[in-house]
Amino acid sequence: MSYGYGARPGYPTAPGFTNPRRYSAPPSVHVVAILQYLVGAGLLAVAALIALTVTGSRRVDDVPVEYVRHAGLAVAAVFAFGALFVTVIGRKLQRGRQWARVLTLLLSGVALAGTLFNGLVGTGDRTNVLGGLVLPVLYLVLLNTRAARSWFLDRSY
Repeated sequence: MSYGYGARPGYPTAPGFTNPRRYSAPPSVHVVAILQYLVGAGLLAVAALIALTVTGSRRVDDVPVEYVRHAGLAVAAVFAFGALFVTVIGRKLQRGRQWARVLTLLLSGVALAGTLFNGLVGTGDRTNVLGGLVLPVLYLVLLNTRAARSWFLDRSY
């Protein structure tokens, strides 16, 4: 929380008073970054499992093994790229990059809208809407706290 540690950029300040700089993100941003790291590790584990599965496969329903391997390795590469992307975004959040915060908020909003749409339009087989709402809502709440906004604005909170 911001308790008057200094003025914001562009606002007048008392002579000789500077805005103290923090070197670590607030706890809310750390929680989001750790969750991003865990999601990235999970995606990387899925990529490794897919890669290990397709390299040891033989024939699948009369499909030659080369096609199975190539398709499986392509899917594993997509998951590995996703893991790297999520991990980099988590790190940039910790470092206080505003573009990473905006991107995370935007993607959380899209995920929230998609999950709600899927839950409202879907039939009885799509009843686990609450599970899909947990991370986007958590990201939206934690990245919009006063300390998080202050961290991304001028590295103070």
